[in-house]
Amino acid sequence: MNDLAGRGPIGQKAPKAKRGTKAGILHMERVKALPCAVCHRSGPSDAHHVFHGRYGSRKSSDFKTIPLCKDCHLGQNGIHNDKKQWAIRHGFDHEFLPVVAAMLAIA
Repeated sequence: MNDLAGRGPIGQKAPKAKRGTKAGILHMERVKALPCAVCHRSGPSDAHHVFHGRYGSRKSSDFKTIPLCKDCHLGQNGIHNDKKQWAIRHGFDHEFLPVVAAMLAIA
């Protein structure tokens, strides 16, 4: 039950709106089926939105995603744990976009 301002019960968060377009969501599903772009571990992978070299805090397009295994994405040496060291080891994440495009072309 909502109050007069349209807010739900105290302590409950509003449901998150679904992000992205249908085409973007389908593209990310295809990316998730690919092996990891870094270590080549077989999928399913996470669809990582590239961010190296971007300014501001906006999330990149769903079409600018690369497949990363859980370790390369969120693990101890993952991109979200230490962005700078990850870039030193593997290069900028957006540099993998042409590789992913080629993988999708033959998939």
